[in-house]
Amino acid sequence: MSAAEFKTLREAVGLSISTLVKVIDVDERSIRKWESGKKKVPQDVFEKVVAIDKLLTDTANEAIEAFKTAPQDAVTLYRFIEEDDLHDQHPEFAGLPIMTYGAMIYRLRQKYLDLGVLVKVEYK
Repeated sequence: MSAAEFKTLREAVGLSISTLVKVIDVDERSIRKWESGKKKVPQDVFEKVVAIDKLLTDTANEAIEAFKTAPQDAVTLYRFIEEDDLHDQHPEFAGLPIMTYGAMIYRLRQKYLDLGVLVKVEYK
């Protein structure tokens, strides 16, 4: 994975550098070196970020599949204000920041729009 691909993936899963530091327990200088191409991204770090991306994709796809069994003209997606509320409702997102769930909501919103469904996003 190139430095640009790693940075793009990090951003796509809704992680800032400072947040990724906490999620994968690595220092910020290392991430900056990986993203500038000065050092190669370690395989385990790459796999952790890919796993987060997979969680977002799988979560959005599961919601779409459930929707297809009972389609509607409009849906409301709920965004959480507090991380504790997110983790209570979606324990699979434990350890991840609320921004990452926001990235999933955006992906899911786009999937609904592609199906021609009206979408609202509200805070819960």
